[in-house]
Amino acid sequence: MKISSSKIAFIPIFLISVIIFFLPPPVGIDTQVMKGAAVIILAIGLWSTAVLPASFGSLIFLFVTVVLAIAPPTIVFSGFHSEATWLVFGGLIFGLGVKRTGLDTRLVRSLLVNFPKAYIAMIYGVFWIGTFLAFIIPSASGRVAVLVPIMAALAKEVGFGDDPLSLGKGRTGLILAASMGTMVPAFNILPANVPNMALYGAADSVLNIQLTFTEYLLLNFPVMGFFPLLVYPAVIALLFWDVPIYQEPKQESKLWSGEERRLLIILLIALVLWITDSFHGISPAWVSLGAAIVCLLPRIGMLSSSVLGGEINYSPVLFLAGVIGLGAVANHVGLGTLIAENILSILDLQKGADFQNFASISITSMIVGLFTTMPAQPPIMVAMASVLAEATGWSQMSVIMTAITAWGVFPFFYQAPPVVVAVALGNLRISDVTKMLVVYMVIGILLKLPLHFVWGQYVGKFVAVN
Repeated sequence: MKISSSKIAFIPIFLISVIIFFLPPPVGIDTQVMKGAAVIILAIGLWSTAVLPASFGSLIFLFVTVVLAIAPPTIVFSGFHSEATWLVFGGLIFGLGVKRTGLDTRLVRSLLVNFPKAYIAMIYGVFWIGTFLAFIIPSASGRVAVLVPIMAALAKEVGFGDDPLSLGKGRTGLILAASMGTMVPAFNILPANVPNMALYGAADSVLNIQLTFTEYLLLNFPVMGFFPLLVYPAVIALLFWDVPIYQEPKQESKLWSGEERRLLIILLIALVLWITDSFHGISPAWVSLGAAIVCLLPRIGMLSSSVLGGEINYSPVLFLAGVIGLGAVANHVGLGTLIAENILSILDLQKGADFQNFASISITSMIVGLFTTMPAQPPIMVAMASVLAEATGWSQMSVIMTAITAWGVFPFFYQAPPVVVAVALGNLRISDVTKMLVVYMVIGILLKLPLHFVWGQYVGKFVAVN
């Protein structure tokens, strides 16, 4: 009997998880931390090797964690009341609605009239459109939820098909271009991503530092924003190269149906509410859920509420709930803080060794993000900012700005909720996503981070002030 490569890859991960679980904890480390690390490694192994469907892997993680009492059920199952989960639920309803009414095909055919024909140009165009949306829609997961169904329809229209498991790689490339384009450069636009706002809140409450849009943008976007705009699309195009097959342009003679018009109005209203969330205070997730409910209302909507019991695939919701629960469990047991403190104890931070200090803090931020996910990383790094500032001679502002370098160069999909949303809604293979993330991470560490350090010093950051 032949054993699949995914099973072969999972076996050592499973053994490591079991060993860590039963291993006596080192002096000064709580048993719950070891157990938490064990189940987190198990979950990451299940997702990354795809030995089981991703949603089933999430269920196993949730079950094992709560049965072994590693964290309270309110922590373990926190993903089910997370805003991102309900944003995905709304996205599933939207996706079914645009497919059922044909609105996706109509919009894509209109887009193709002036869209570039070459694949690499198409990837660049999609990536830049995603970045543009970051300036007007404040939630990256919300932007992904809007873009993924449209990109899936675009892929089908240009001959890439709608099944990522058996057809061309071009579909994966388009979805990833839109998703990474609307997320990675947006880490450098203050209100555009959740980690940005987590940093904003933590810096204000812990350090009494008020970040401003202009200062944040000026320091980070010239390198950290423009670099992915130029490099990331090239990485995606090369990894998922495909050749679009353009048919003769079809004249859209079919009149708009009432269902199409109603769905478009609902989506436009949701878009306006997303753009203006700073005024009305309603989360993009609840806007998404409300719009989904309207889509299901009799007479007003275009979908029957019976689709909730049959046609909606809830696997993405289960998958995302597990991923969010993983971050919550890591924070609850104190895994991220413990790792950060131990890493810093072996790093050689010295006043005057600015680049060495920059690299050390960046590496620490990356490792913390591995175990806590990006939205939970900022509070941990901010909590250590005073100690790091004293050791390096830097300002606290320079320290926390160094910590954000990890957000754009991360190796695993589960670290960033918008990527999880893209994987779930786009039905992408985790191995494909991981390959892209790792390749860009290597390029980013070798080129983007040193360039950002040089720019930061030019504008007065990452230098000793005492």
